[in-house]
Amino acid sequence: MKDSISRNTVLSILEKIEHPEIALSLSELGMIIDAAVEHDQVHVAIAVPKIEIPTAVYKAITDLIVNALQKPGITVRPQFFEMTVENRERFFALAKANWKSSR
Repeated sequence: MKDSISRNTVLSILEKIEHPEIALSLSELGMIIDAAVEHDQVHVAIAVPKIEIPTAVYKAITDLIVNALQKPGITVRPQFFEMTVENRERFFALAKANWKSSR
């Protein structure tokens, strides 16, 4: 299928997406859980520190991912999950050390 994209390509693209407020990629922050490609759909599993984050944060992360994976005929379907306590603690430690406004 000419409009298809491989899982490896998707993961490679996702590794390069930087968090909008933290000077690290979403992958480095442990936010990208996995990706799957089914025909013309790309499913991306994303971990967030808490499910109750503001809608604007969900939108910003979704927009970054959709824009990075944008290709004719491809639909990106993000799905959000809450991080484990251990991953959340790691995320906040990395966020504190790499927050963009402190640079």
